[in-house]
Amino acid sequence: MSTEAFNETLQFITNVKLQELEKRHASFSDHAQKVLSEANAQAGEPTERLAVLVQGMKNWPAGKWSSNVSRRDMKRWLDQARRDPGFPKSILDDWIRRVEAEFEHESSRYNYALLFGNLLTEWLNASQAKAIPGSPSDVSATAVSDEAFESVNRKETIEQKEKLETLIFQEKAVDVPALEAYLADLFSSKDAEDSLKELRKRIKKFAEGLRRMEITPEDVTNTIKSVLRTDVLSEEKQGLLKQFMKNNTVVQELASVLTMQLATLQTWAWPKSGVGVEPRRQLNGKTRFFLDTEILTCLLLHFIGVRWAVEFRIALNELKESRAWKPAPSVLKRADIERREAFLGSADSTRSIETLRQEYQKDHFYMCQLPTSVASQADNYADEPSADDSSPGPRFDSPVELKQSLLHVLCADATINKAIHGNCTVVRTDLEWFGPSLPFQTILTILKFFGVPERELSFFKTFLACPVYFKDDPTSVPRVRQRGVPISYMISTLFGELSMFVMDFGVNQKADGLFLYRLHDDFWLWDAETKRCVSAWAEMNKYAKLAGLTFNVEKTGSIHIGEGEGKGGKVVKGLPEGEIRWGFLRMDDSGRFIIDQAMVDAHIEEMRRQLAATTSVFSWTQAYNKYMAFVVRNCGQPALVYGKAHIDDIISTLGRIQSALFPPDAKDKSAVGASSAISEVAKVLRSKFGVDTSKVPSGWYLWPNAAGGLEIKDPFADLFVMRKGYKRSPKRIVEEAFKLERQHYLKAKDLWESSKPAPYSVRYNERTAAAVQPTDPFFTFEEFVKARTERAAWWLEAYEQLLQRPKRRPISCTPEIDASLKLLGRGLDAFKSPTRGAGASSGEEEDEEEDEEDSDYEDGREINLDIGFQGPSGDGAHAVKSQSWDELSPYWQWIIGLHHNEMVNKFGSLAIVDPGSIPVGMVDVFKSSRVRWEL
Repeated sequence: MSTEAFNETLQFITNVKLQELEKRHASFSDHAQKVLSEANAQAGEPTERLAVLVQGMKNWPAGKWSSNVSRRDMKRWLDQARRDPGFPKSILDDWIRRVEAEFEHESSRYNYALLFGNLLTEWLNASQAKAIPGSPSDVSATAVSDEAFESVNRKETIEQKEKLETLIFQEKAVDVPALEAYLADLFSSKDAEDSLKELRKRIKKFAEGLRRMEITPEDVTNTIKSVLRTDVLSEEKQGLLKQFMKNNTVVQELASVLTMQLATLQTWAWPKSGVGVEPRRQLNGKTRFFLDTEILTCLLLHFIGVRWAVEFRIALNELKESRAWKPAPSVLKRADIERREAFLGSADSTRSIETLRQEYQKDHFYMCQLPTSVASQADNYADEPSADDSSPGPRFDSPVELKQSLLHVLCADATINKAIHGNCTVVRTDLEWFGPSLPFQTILTILKFFGVPERELSFFKTFLACPVYFKDDPTSVPRVRQRGVPISYMISTLFGELSMFVMDFGVNQKADGLFLYRLHDDFWLWDAETKRCVSAWAEMNKYAKLAGLTFNVEKTGSIHIGEGEGKGGKVVKGLPEGEIRWGFLRMDDSGRFIIDQAMVDAHIEEMRRQLAATTSVFSWTQAYNKYMAFVVRNCGQPALVYGKAHIDDIISTLGRIQSALFPPDAKDKSAVGASSAISEVAKVLRSKFGVDTSKVPSGWYLWPNAAGGLEIKDPFADLFVMRKGYKRSPKRIVEEAFKLERQHYLKAKDLWESSKPAPYSVRYNERTAAAVQPTDPFFTFEEFVKARTERAAWWLEAYEQLLQRPKRRPISCTPEIDASLKLLGRGLDAFKSPTRGAGASSGEEEDEEEDEEDSDYEDGREINLDIGFQGPSGDGAHAVKSQSWDELSPYWQWIIGLHHNEMVNKFGSLAIVDPGSIPVGMVDVFKSSRVRWEL
């Protein structure tokens, strides 16, 4: 269905439901007025007054009356009240109050259903509306509202376009013989030569097989799904692809055509008329330029790109596992290992910090932009976190989580290195305009070196030399690209990853096995030995120069943490100047990330401008939610290694943003919530819709759309639900590891000395006999701690703790909340957000409020390395066990617990509207499109 057709359909559904709703509302208003009038006529007779009210409820069967009022039982009690002269009048008065409240709640539900419908209508009409100064308006948040953009040629966008043109239309000369010589030297060792031969053999065989491949309907379906996970096509073309996927005949025809094109790939070419390039602004303020290709061309290129990417991922994984890849140097020699086995036996665990690092490197940070299978591709530019947040440790299942986990690993390593070695050196950089600036000669030279046949090289060269024109520029004419790769194509990702693999391998070979952590062209490296970092940086510069690439000075820097050269923030000789930054974070010389408030200020201005460019309340809400999520992510995902001060800094930063974005009126400064998104939306509801917002409960603004609310996200809630999850500070975790280390040594020493009479103990065998005799004294503590990162289980546990994220602490379910959840029934599904993990059991500990981070360590309690929750719930007498409550995320537990009473008092339950009365389900479909930010 096209964007226009979808808009018309949704508008039609909304209009029909609103018309029916208005009829029902008018009928109920007449009915309620008549019943209440009759009841008031019986003011002196409470029994008869109640009887009129109860009968009025019965006569309106369409009402969503509360189950707290049983009309059948109440009529039976009324019989008693009429005949029993001692029947308490207070009970009658209470029943009258409750039944009258039911009529008020029913009226409120109709009123808010109409308001929701009017807001939805405003959203649908926003494509023709113009922005209202100073009020929420459309940010082109969906496919329907894309046309509602105020297309502004901002200075930044124009500058980025001009820069792009200077890159992609000017060939970058590369000294190909020098680059070939560098590659040959890099693979000159016997082990590297053998691995390269195997890689080339594999690539040749794969290329020959791909030429003869028959594309099946299943392949087409997988390719379409993969394309839809990227942002390579426009919203309208994505909609068409979804329709194609539902039609088996179309899928079969696509498979047939794609097979024909694959077989004649040597003659494939871009259209001579060129391919349009369209700008799309990102949340970070940058504008990216996407090719607007035809669907069939996109599917063909994507299919080929994914197949090649998977094959190279497998091949390069094999190379990493071969002897060609240098391992990190070990402090333990063979004799050291034999002595440890003799003295410690099975207590000397081989599971260590180093083995965990290697697992992370291999599984998550090595060639991680390439898919592991044809069905596993992710959008490398996606800005959404993963749906699962149940794991307490690092998460790697989305680009966002991968970046956050990389920072956690960096800080954990820095903390451990500083504790054990006294220092750690960190280097961070990325490449300037990497995608658009990547020279064709560099790409083709590397492909040829790795054994890609000439026939495929010719196709890849054609792919690179694409004639393009800018769709937003009527004077633009097609020009052939001379440099760079188009964004979001898997072939482009492959070319970038292969080019960067050479740098990865170069650092590994020339910096004594140092691993280069890399996400696309974003590089991080660190080590306790500064000289390895210096060697790595020198090799990176050497290769970048040969490949025709330039490092981004603004994002390049280094820092030395701890003792030695570079102490106090001085730049180490041979390393780049500049600060270590990511998002809004800046690393200080203690190794701690702090939030740069100046960067936050710049985004406050951008956010204010984007919100002001919207033309509807719903689109304003969606833009606000997206932007606040962006801010929180760029402040860093909380982890124990950051310490509790970090999450408090985020909370303070959010508070400052709210105050700056939504300054209260002079007379409202003392009002609670005066500086908030809610107060801002309330202003529009008063001025544009005539709503008396003094009577609107705050929960309505936060309630999910599917329950009839605006679904403004409360960014503070997610932070406060985890703020009490810090059970150890980084300092305390390290101190405990040192303490356990001493305890394990003394225990092993006592065991060795007590076993001296038994010369052939379980720890003494023929293999270790040459290194240790049973009568030898136990090895020294200095020798014991020599392998802290390679053998010590307690240091591994400390490392894993540092990487943990603070546990989300659940809110207790009170009997009142439990009753409301049961009354809600299936309506509870509206609160089961797909972007949050399930809440923890309500039976977990609720600790008392403490100001000190390590206040949990008192009364001489034994400290261990397990971050857990001890003792029963602090409020167990008032909490109830509720399965429905436990199914909610901690976020919704927090929101419902906070606003429960206010919402129930207003609507009689947690449900605001009847989902069938308005198209709330269509809203979720409508919102599913990606936000397009104003240019």
